Amino acid sequence: MNSRERVLAALNHIEPDMVPLDLGGNQSGIHIIAYRRLLDFLDIEDSKICFNDFAQQSVKPCEELLQRFDTDVRWLHPQSAIIPIDYIPKVEGKFQGKWDQFGVFWGNNAEKPVKEVLYYDPVIHPLSEMKTVQEIKNYDWPDGTDPTPFKGLREQARKLRESTDYAIATPPVGCIYEYTTFLFGFKTALHHMQRKPDLIKAAMEELERYWTDYATAFLNEVKFGDEHYVDILANNGDLAQQTGPIMSPKRIYEPLIKPIEKRFSETLHSLAEIKINYHSCGSVPHFIPHFAEIGYDAVNPIQIGATDMEPCSLKERFGKMITFWGGLCDTQKTLPFGTPEEIRREVEYNMNCLKPGGGYIASNIHNITAEVPPVNIVAMFDAAREFRSY
Repeated sequence: MNSRERVLAALNHIEPDMVPLDLGGNQSGIHIIAYRRLLDFLDIEDSKICFNDFAQQSVKPCEELLQRFDTDVRWLHPQSAIIPIDYIPKVEGKFQGKWDQFGVFWGNNAEKPVKEVLYYDPVIHPLSEMKTVQEIKNYDWPDGTDPTPFKGLREQARKLRESTDYAIATPPVGCIYEYTTFLFGFKTALHHMQRKPDLIKAAMEELERYWTDYATAFLNEVKFGDEHYVDILANNGDLAQQTGPIMSPKRIYEPLIKPIEKRFSETLHSLAEIKINYHSCGSVPHFIPHFAEIGYDAVNPIQIGATDMEPCSLKERFGKMITFWGGLCDTQKTLPFGTPEEIRREVEYNMNCLKPGGGYIASNIHNITAEVPPVNIVAMFDAAREFRSY
């Protein structure tokens, strides 16, 4: 099998010749500090380092590194998502950072030297003071039909499809529920879910409209005849924390969030013959049956250190309904602080749990953080290559 066939087989719950591997997405990426150390360790040069997610300070891995780790997925980022590493953050009051298209400011302490900033968080929330549905509808929402962010994407997609056999994935082309927590602020959004759900619903409907237009424009740009040169669309929606759901699945998720996200999923599937890789950190077993019903083909990042996320148990309970994407090695404990041998043993166990019957794409659990030693990163991917065969 080639890489694309391998990834699609896994997503279709067919055992491929070996487990597909991934590195480089917005939630399977690597922090710039860890990346530079890794390049030095492997004696690889990347003269064009750039951020593929400025807020997370994650970078787009170079082709030589992806080939070193035998990865099967290539990520197709719109030019608007690529930020040069010499970008100078804007200063807004006590924060430095960057505005996004929705009017959220992603910032950190303005007095901190830029080189010491590890991440930028949503710190200015444009909907935080809004009290009515009409105010939300009247907000200056961005135009998802604007083709500008996709300039040059057509040729990138054509080159990837025609000159390589990799599966092609996109960064998030949707973030509906989760973005309300950025627009209102996390605490306010959770309060509104309980007390003023009409405000959350109004914001989600506007976000659905934007992301539908955005996804349509994106897919139109990478369409050649009747074929789209993209295999997987990513979608975001953090619904859980370490110990369980952020909100009540029954009282809030099912009536308020699920119908809108299901409608959006159906729209994406109607636009192209693609798979959807849905990202939600934390303890997500309560949601996995809903994800399958909504039409998500894979769930990422499989945070095995969270409550009720033991990989063999996950596979036994949910392996027939959804593909697991991630789950290689505990990013919070073993990967940064373990030994290469401890990492190898954990990777072996996790892969043996998750790979039977297909339905597994192996990658780091969320982004590799700044403190992870390069020897441990190499140990994780070398172990993945060692144990990926069926």
